Amino acid sequence: MINQSTHNPVSILIAEDNPGDVRLLLEALRPHFAKFDLHVVDDGDKALKFFSALEGSSPKPPDLILLDLNLPKTDGREVLRSIKRTPLIQQVPVIVLSSSDSPKDRADTVELGAERFIRKPSTLDEFLEIGAIARELLPRQ
Repeated sequence: MINQSTHNPVSILIAEDNPGDVRLLLEALRPHFAKFDLHVVDDGDKALKFFSALEGSSPKPPDLILLDLNLPKTDGREVLRSIKRTPLIQQVPVIVLSSSDSPKDRADTVELGAERFIRKPSTLDEFLEIGAIARELLPRQ
């Protein structure tokens, strides 16, 4: 783990409608990031509104996005399309999370530009590994 005590916090957006999964993701991130700012949205429309708000000066763009593929309202695929069409955030690494293990879902998200597709884990230990994956995707702080 990198010592980030002298660096700005990592900004992470979680777009996830299941509060239990949000809590598990938070626990997965804590050991890998000394400081982080967390933004949570619980549907695709709110994610799109968050990105629209980035056109101004605040909030700063996230350094990492954890995106549920099956969000209510606007689904994760459309949110991912929007991310990759928006110059300010199109280079932000995106980890797509899904309860599906469909090869088509995996292929679709890679084609749309996600850095990783992770089937939502069924055990706590597997969930905690997501933090290490997230850490690997970010440039050295």
